[in-house]
Amino acid sequence: MYEKQREYQERARLRQIQKAKSPEYKAKQLEKQKLAAQRRHEKAKGSGFKSISSKPAKPMKTKGMAGRTRTSEEVALHDAMAALGCICCINKGLIQPFSGTPVSIHHIDGRTKEDAHKKALPLCGWHHDVPIPQNNPAFALYPFIFPIHAKGSVGGRVAWETENGTQEALLAQVMKLIA
Repeated sequence: MYEKQREYQERARLRQIQKAKSPEYKAKQLEKQKLAAQRRHEKAKGSGFKSISSKPAKPMKTKGMAGRTRTSEEVALHDAMAALGCICCINKGLIQPFSGTPVSIHHIDGRTKEDAHKKALPLCGWHHDVPIPQNNPAFALYPFIFPIHAKGSVGGRVAWETENGTQEALLAQVMKLIA
């Protein structure tokens, strides 16, 4: 009995992998992601995210890393980026694996330099700093998803940029999408 269940599960898993590799499926998922990003962006635009007061925002909570306080303009930019979703998932044609949780704003050039908050990318947790757990089915389906901030031997900037493109190129793409 359990052998049949395992066979069914294995066949279903192989069908999912085959479907995920299909160019038509990837194109369809990319189009869905772009439309969803446009809707979120329009909704955020319509809700007046730019009408934030001109006084500086409250300091952001960090995990111990010092950072310059964001201005209202930078907060609005980060809100627009968050409404867009993970840029890596969009480029891969994936529904974000971390859907339902907010994106992480990844700072390309630290948090203390001039305009540091303007040089940021919206990333899902799996592309930012949380490796996919090995017992999660997505671990086998998406071996190309790993965090830019390495956790042990998983992830790292060089491998991440090889897989997803340079951070500067992704920043240009994000700015084009939210402009």
